[in-house]
Amino acid sequence: MLAAMSLSEQKLLHSYLLLHHVFPEDMHIVRPLIQMLQRSERIKEARNLALSMARRMLASGKGGFALGFLAICKQLDHPKTEEIEALSNMARITSAGFQESSSGSGHLFALIDQLSDQEALDFISQATLIQAEAGHDIVTQGEASETFYLILEGSVDVRLMLADGRSKTLTTLNAGDFFGEFACLYKLNRTATISANSLTRMLEFSSQSITQLMERSPLAGDQLIRTVQTRMVHAMTHAMPAFSQLPEEDKIWAAEESVVHSYESGETIPISDLSAPVCHIILSGEAELNMPDGQQIKLCSGDFFGTVNPHIELPFESEIKTKQRALVCEMPENIFNTFMKLYASFEQHVEQVNTNRFI
Repeated sequence: MLAAMSLSEQKLLHSYLLLHHVFPEDMHIVRPLIQMLQRSERIKEARNLALSMARRMLASGKGGFALGFLAICKQLDHPKTEEIEALSNMARITSAGFQESSSGSGHLFALIDQLSDQEALDFISQATLIQAEAGHDIVTQGEASETFYLILEGSVDVRLMLADGRSKTLTTLNAGDFFGEFACLYKLNRTATISANSLTRMLEFSSQSITQLMERSPLAGDQLIRTVQTRMVHAMTHAMPAFSQLPEEDKIWAAEESVVHSYESGETIPISDLSAPVCHIILSGEAELNMPDGQQIKLCSGDFFGTVNPHIELPFESEIKTKQRALVCEMPENIFNTFMKLYASFEQHVEQVNTNRFI
């Protein structure tokens, strides 16, 4: 069962409390949270949170931030005046001559790291609080929807239905992880099924809120796009037979080093030249290969082409045009060649590409 609640002031406060538990050092979460506790007349909690953050910041060597939280303690008339004064003196010494970053090395919500507190609040306020019971499918592979989820509590399994009908669990996501970004960014059908392992609470964001986030903060947008591309290529390595025998660490290597390009319907997909050989793999969509002799060949998800190897090379002056929106992975030459040398199954698949394409 899936329960949904829009973020009223009370639900927003509850969501921020959960977010703070997941991202305890994130300034963009804790500062608005203290203000919400004040507005809700939960002054004692606001005081204690401010003092706790001051201690945490001082222990991390962030004296300037510690001073900010200690000032809040004073504004809220925290009774531990002697400790606050002692911490303030230590924080002044610690912060002298140092420039601090709010990012630091703690566990932060990367998508809001480049936003102001108010911008982050505006983004999070657009979400809906979702609760899923254990065993419930939150999204189903193949369905059309454009929502994005951040896990606050609990965990979910990411499962992929393979062509032979088997189901494969790719990974488990926990509090602080997000999913559903493929559909939001690229308007794709769901590429995997996500199921709750236990009672799981999440924030659900619409594609519109993600688009606004990317427009407001290009750096946050870049972070999201890179994460999406990595996950997309990783899912491809589990779904395609060419990669089926590769160890997981090499699948992750390919996912982290490859890039994904998006082409609208009717666009020409550039074919790399010999000076910069790469392997292209169509992840989704369809394209048409127009041969110099007038022959036309349909290309679709899973098809290889490029200049990195003669077995996937296309005839000179060939042209590829998309018939619908297409996403194309660009795998670096060094990764492709490593797989060719180490894995017979990958090599055999590559060697059959043009044979199967031109029969």
